[in-house]
Amino acid sequence: MKKTLKLKTLALSLAVAGASFASIAPSVAQAEVSYNAAVSNMYLWRGQDISDGQGVVSGGIDYSHDSGLYAGVWASSEAAGTETDLYGGYGMTSGDFGLNLAYWAYFYPSDGTKASFDRDDSSLISEYEVTLSYADLSLTAMIDTEETDNKYYSLNYGIGDFGLHAGMYDFKDDASDYTDYNVSYAATDNLSFTLSKAQGDGIAAEDEKPMLNVTYAFTF
Repeated sequence: MKKTLKLKTLALSLAVAGASFASIAPSVAQAEVSYNAAVSNMYLWRGQDISDGQGVVSGGIDYSHDSGLYAGVWASSEAAGTETDLYGGYGMTSGDFGLNLAYWAYFYPSDGTKASFDRDDSSLISEYEVTLSYADLSLTAMIDTEETDNKYYSLNYGIGDFGLHAGMYDFKDDASDYTDYNVSYAATDNLSFTLSKAQGDGIAAEDEKPMLNVTYAFTF
């Protein structure tokens, strides 16, 4: 599922909304469309390599409006085939404080089923997102729309080119719970490195070893 680009989308929506909050004089509504693409040595998702050590390619389109509304589509290869994400939300800022509310739908058409919003269709997973931020610190809750007892919480902090992350997956079945941590470094505007580790009852012992994710991404 799309995770690395989500923070970029949130930052963009908050920055655009913040600019509109700061303006007192009326202005013409502005909208922006951007495109992104990336290659990576793995699909790192909430502390897990869901591409089984295979390299992945991804790309997407983001739309943002100066009202704070945004939407987008993103697609990636992965171990099981392909994934396509659709998302939309609203972000706003007031001073150093920020709020982001969003809906995410993850489609897996390559599993042989027809992807739709039918809850009986196993090729669809969807979540609600609530993110609160203050300056460079943010707290996010991702809530499964069908099984609301399944939640993923993450705490993120940025320090210059470095990012710190701590996450906790809280399932209805406690035996599946686990935590994950990572440190990321943006070597350039395009190249980033993430050292990640997951642990807990929901992680197999052989999967608790640290992993290094290398990604080259660009927007246009």
